[in-house]
Amino acid sequence: MNVVRAKADVQFATIAPAGFRILAALDALARTLRKDILLTCGTEAHTNPDPHATGEAYDVGLVGWTPADITTALATLRATLGPAFTVLYEVAQRPSDPALAALAFVNPKATGPHFHIQRTINTVYP
Repeated sequence: MNVVRAKADVQFATIAPAGFRILAALDALARTLRKDILLTCGTEAHTNPDPHATGEAYDVGLVGWTPADITTALATLRATLGPAFTVLYEVAQRPSDPALAALAFVNPKATGPHFHIQRTINTVYP
């Protein structure tokens, strides 16, 4: 059985309704992909009004994921969560794989490839 796991230092100081929705979508994704999901960032290292700090954003590490896994997961999460949420494939530099390059959100401060999932900016959930 595949599950959602969290790195040892990931914190959940608060979980807002949007955060619970994200976690539910990640649990469903683990079962769909038949792959464990590793949360790499919760509320730690962020301050209000950052959505991580408010329990409305999570990061998912992608170490060992294939381009097909990433593409499928990104499409599945976006379809499952809908327009109330933003799902980004965040990387420090544009990937060489053309399929991944087209999906990538480049953030030079990213510590590694990951999904950043949050409530869409300037919205309220529910």
